[in-house]
Amino acid sequence: MVKENIETKALEYCMDMLGGKWKPIILYHVSKGTNRFNKLFNEIEGINRQMLSKQLKSLERSGILDRTLYGEIPPRVEYTLTPLGKSLLPVVQAMTKWGQKQTKEKVEVVEVPQNQQLPLF
Repeated sequence: MVKENIETKALEYCMDMLGGKWKPIILYHVSKGTNRFNKLFNEIEGINRQMLSKQLKSLERSGILDRTLYGEIPPRVEYTLTPLGKSLLPVVQAMTKWGQKQTKEKVEVVEVPQNQQLPLF
C-alpha cells in the first residue's frame, strides 16, 4: 500500500486549479483590471480565441473567476476575481518574480565587432 503524501496532494490540487500555460497569465491580467474577453484576447500574446474561452470557462467552473453578463446590446461580459481567485494572486506574483529573476540572469548580450563575420556553422 502506497502512503499518500499530503503535500503532494495539495500541490496536485493547486496545479489542477492554476496549472497550464494560460491560467496564471489570465489571472494576472484580470487582477490588473483587464476583464473583458476582447481586451484579454488583445493583451495576451499567442493565445487564440478558442483557448481563451476554454480557459475562462475552466476558471469560472473552478470558482476562481466570476462572469457577469450585462443585458445590453451588444452583450457585454466581464470577468472578476472571486475571493478564491484573489487568494491565488500571491502565487501568481511569486511566479512572476521568479520568472523575472531567471530571465534576467539568463539573458546575455553578445556583441559582435562590426567587421567580424559570424561562423557559418
